[in-house]
Amino acid sequence: MIIDFSLFLSGILGFLVLYIVLIRLSARMGEGMGLPRYYLLYYVAILALILTIPAGWSIHYAKEESLEDVLFTLLIIGNAIVIAASFKYWWWLKDEFW
Repeated sequence: MIIDFSLFLSGILGFLVLYIVLIRLSARMGEGMGLPRYYLLYYVAILALILTIPAGWSIHYAKEESLEDVLFTLLIIGNAIVIAASFKYWWWLKDEFW
């Protein structure tokens, strides 16, 4: 049970590190390209990920099964926001790959 929750926290931590790296890269690229501050959406995604920690705690330790939907919803919202913000900054790379 403790291993499950620690794996959950390490997965959330991995996403947080990825989002922070994307914030730094996107902010610098946005300044160089003159784009609006879309990188602020990453902070909203980080907030959504941080809110998943209490839901995960309740699922694993209090056996609160009704919070699984909240957990997955917050994860999906956070990742969808990151994908949308990333398209604004990184869409130009598609021409480089093709």
